[in-house]
Amino acid sequence: MTVGERPSLPAVWQRVTRVHLGAGAAAAALAEARPGRTLLVLDARQPALLDLVAPVLRATGTSVVRLDPGACDLETSIELAERLRDNDRVVAAGGGSVMDAAALARLFAAAPDTPGRIRLGGGRPGLIHGAATPSGPHRGLIAVPTTVGTAAEVSAAATVLLDGRRKLVMHPLLAADVAALDPAATRTLPRSAVREGALEAVLRVCNGYLSRPVGHCPPTADSEARDLLRDLVRATVAERPAQDIAELSVRTILGFAMVGRDTFAGKVWYLANELSSATGVRKMQATVAVVPAVWSRVLNGDTRFGEADRLLDGWAAIRAAHHELPHDPVQGIIALARSWGVTPVFPTGPAPAALAARAVRAWGAGLPMLDGFSTHELTGLYAEALQGVLK
Repeated sequence: MTVGERPSLPAVWQRVTRVHLGAGAAAAALAEARPGRTLLVLDARQPALLDLVAPVLRATGTSVVRLDPGACDLETSIELAERLRDNDRVVAAGGGSVMDAAALARLFAAAPDTPGRIRLGGGRPGLIHGAATPSGPHRGLIAVPTTVGTAAEVSAAATVLLDGRRKLVMHPLLAADVAALDPAATRTLPRSAVREGALEAVLRVCNGYLSRPVGHCPPTADSEARDLLRDLVRATVAERPAQDIAELSVRTILGFAMVGRDTFAGKVWYLANELSSATGVRKMQATVAVVPAVWSRVLNGDTRFGEADRLLDGWAAIRAAHHELPHDPVQGIIALARSWGVTPVFPTGPAPAALAARAVRAWGAGLPMLDGFSTHELTGLYAEALQGVLK
């Protein structure tokens, strides 16, 4: 070790989800489950889902709940948890909101004190860790995603809406035991939704990649991250089936690329979360507004958001799959988002100072996500984001 070099801390990387891939994946995942009572949670906006997961109806005592993904909040998961206590497992088929609601219900059923912890503090803190040792038994969780990009089916984190604010809950029980990536579940997904999901996966990789690893990060981890960026963009530009994007998206969570990453390195997510919640725009619309402002600061040397050389390396991997994009990452991400149809249109909403105050209250002031950022600094960032940088 050279003088001044920091010792490399060991990295911890553990994933528990068993993934079924390809045609018939949903039926195969359901068929391998042990017999028992099943709570089937379906996206109410997708009536055809019932046919896809019909094999689960052969299980003893199956009951069906249909959720409106636009109305899922803390109370939704509390009610599901009550129903889940009389069942052996929950099967969730739908998008990220439906899968998150079911995953949270599983956690609530095993750790009944968790909703109280989420309510505590109102708008602060934005991050909630579930009980280290749940007091009750946990039920099985099988996820059948109908969207791409969120990777909610394999993530140990879920968002929950409380009084108009999204909070981030983290616990191992939130990751599904089994996930089925079945092309039948995403066959009718609009191409615009596939592109938006792909962009979400791309930016998730970038969020982890931009900062120096905090633990041991083997060269293969960075190499896989760059490969994922290239492959996600290449598959999307080539209009590959949604199934291909879904499989790449899952690798952004399960793959070796995550080894040694700082869990809270992706400042973009927390900033975009407040912008989305306050204005009512979709999560990715808020994200693509915030990213150029954040990346500009990275290139100008603000290492709290990431390292300039790593941003340039990551962007080079993206351009390797899409040569028409500008060399400059800031202008490049604006062009990529526009070409994929993800452009923010903000209604009249809170002032940048109000957004900054929300963000600091939820994620800063001692919390690891935005610790060290002042309200003044974030006011300037939000002002830049709201200037319509994609217009």
